[in-house]
Amino acid sequence: MDNSPKIVFNQNGYLLSLVLNNVEFIKANHAESLFIVQLRDFIGSPFQLAAGDFKNVEISEADDSVQVIYSECPRLPGTMIIVYAVIEENSVNWQIRVELESNDYSLEWADYPRLVLKADENTKTLLPYAEGTLVSNLKTRETKCNFRCEYSEYPLTGINNFYPGPAAMQFEAVYNNNSGLYIGCEDPTHSPKTIDAASCGDDGIILMIQSFTGGDNKLPYAVKTSYFEGDWQNAAEIYRNFMEQSDPVLPAKLSERMPDWLRKSPIILAYAVKGNGSDHGDLSPNEFYPYINALPTMEKYQKLWDNPVMGLLMHWEGTAPWAPPFVWPPYGGESELKKYIDAMHEKGNTVGLYCSGIAWTQRSMIDHSYSLEKRFAEDNVAESICVGPRGETWSRVCNNPMGQRLGFDLCAETDYTHKVVTNEVGSAADLGVDYMQYFDQNQGCSAPFCYSKNHNHPNLPGSWHTESMRKLLFDAQKVADKTILGCENGAAEPYMEVCMLNDLRNHLAWGAGGKPVPLYPYLFHEYVCGFSGNGVCLSDWVDLDKNQNILHWIMAWNFVNGNLLSPVLKEKGEIYWHWNLLWDQHENPKQEPLIEIIGNLSEWRRTLAKEFLIDGRMEICPKIECEKNIVYLKQNRTEEIPAIESAVWSNSNGEKALFLVNYSDSEVACRVDLSGIAVNRAGDEQEFAGGVITVPKFDAIMIKL
Repeated sequence: MDNSPKIVFNQNGYLLSLVLNNVEFIKANHAESLFIVQLRDFIGSPFQLAAGDFKNVEISEADDSVQVIYSECPRLPGTMIIVYAVIEENSVNWQIRVELESNDYSLEWADYPRLVLKADENTKTLLPYAEGTLVSNLKTRETKCNFRCEYSEYPLTGINNFYPGPAAMQFEAVYNNNSGLYIGCEDPTHSPKTIDAASCGDDGIILMIQSFTGGDNKLPYAVKTSYFEGDWQNAAEIYRNFMEQSDPVLPAKLSERMPDWLRKSPIILAYAVKGNGSDHGDLSPNEFYPYINALPTMEKYQKLWDNPVMGLLMHWEGTAPWAPPFVWPPYGGESELKKYIDAMHEKGNTVGLYCSGIAWTQRSMIDHSYSLEKRFAEDNVAESICVGPRGETWSRVCNNPMGQRLGFDLCAETDYTHKVVTNEVGSAADLGVDYMQYFDQNQGCSAPFCYSKNHNHPNLPGSWHTESMRKLLFDAQKVADKTILGCENGAAEPYMEVCMLNDLRNHLAWGAGGKPVPLYPYLFHEYVCGFSGNGVCLSDWVDLDKNQNILHWIMAWNFVNGNLLSPVLKEKGEIYWHWNLLWDQHENPKQEPLIEIIGNLSEWRRTLAKEFLIDGRMEICPKIECEKNIVYLKQNRTEEIPAIESAVWSNSNGEKALFLVNYSDSEVACRVDLSGIAVNRAGDEQEFAGGVITVPKFDAIMIKL
């Protein structure tokens, strides 16, 4: 049987068929253009073209390629679009070029290839959003969820599948039963793009690959569509092979760069110094100020878990909370914070600070007495803020009267931005802070879009955008010295070298209509570390009243996927649901079960599991059969999660281990298709002959493979 790839276009240049490994992926009878390109004219107005805008289509076929030329465009005479499909074994590489006769226009971006795939009730879509999101029903996402498929534009929202940013890797996948299509951008420059998908009728999915060109008339890289068998892990393997072979900015392994305190796997205790759990209202100093008032709580948990802890402070700024770019000096002065840092270090613990990124706060909506209007004028900041394509200046991330601030975005390229960032980071580093999540609000460490014609960069987004942010990060790291930097969400691939420890946001997957899958640690754990985060706004998507064990699951999920654990504290040092939730808005989660599961899992991480979960590499996990639990979401949605969370890891010697974690208050049995292996529990070995394993409550089991 001939299983070579096949692609077929009709006379109008629409893709009718894409067959890989004898599987047809294209939905029949669709009427969607293979491309949409957006041009900008000389005054910045957008102008879009699709296949239907061209009267003439020429198709040239060869043994291993197809070329389609679209010409005779009445809307913009002299314009041609040339698309290429290069056929390889079980894959097709796609490229596009736009030829413009008019000098009044430049190519801003191309959405290409826009493949319309067949779909049914078994189809799953893997998106790169929120460290990995698996969506079973794209229509539900579009009708009931917050984060939907949309093009990226000025100003960026921070909540879509923009790469490098909230989307940390540049691929997606669609699979059904055991056949799947991988769609990846083979772009070593990491230029900005949007990688997403939407429903197309009741039985179709249309892919979005919006690639920004920086004004060039073609994409300098191919978009690869490859056949695979399996699930999202098998798709991730394709990307990992490309990344490890072709990414020029992939950093050295984390094992070579990790400071000793991070290797000791601190449990991160996130808490606010002012207020009662929310960003608004009364933000008077609470019981954790002066800073040393938190020491008894830190020492309590350190002893309880026999594990180092990090105090990760919020609302500590001497400016205003979440009012970028300025955070320094700390509230109450440097000497007050220094006492706390020194005392924590004496006990073998560490200190981290939440910050607020590289936007510009003109006025705080949290602390209405805080204004930077005078400084804006004195420093001539208007010359350094991001500008839109038609000269507009505004911002969306956390920027509205009901949000955190009113202001602008700072361009990552300008000298002023570099000066401010290095001053703020350097000041904290000089005081001995161990960790700064400085790039909060820069989700995935993304830089904001800028179209300025007066900055030292092209006036359309392109690869320069990523390189500017990398330069800013390296400048910040120089002054940070031993202080580790990080960002909100997992740092996108080109930013991992500097952003070594990051505040994960996997719960945002619920807001994108799917559920979290550990795509980020699967690909990047060898290069970057994550912690389970402060869970900001978790209850916007998850019904806490119906999910009393959701924090148990979060701890289990993060542990088994190699992340540090980070409970959020409220008054009296009690563990609370998440950040930005008033302390009296919900009853506390039950403390003892959380203390038990955190203690058990942290013991595993610092003892038997450390060779796998600290320096290890995530591998494909076998099928684990167990009962399912239900996560009750807002908008009358539900998602199933397994009662046992599982993952396979390999260590530096190539040895593998399967981890099984039970986050419930009673033992749970599961079936694993393995035999003749040793089950390690608290240092003891016992033979396992059958397929059923019982995992103790709030605990883990490690099976060496």
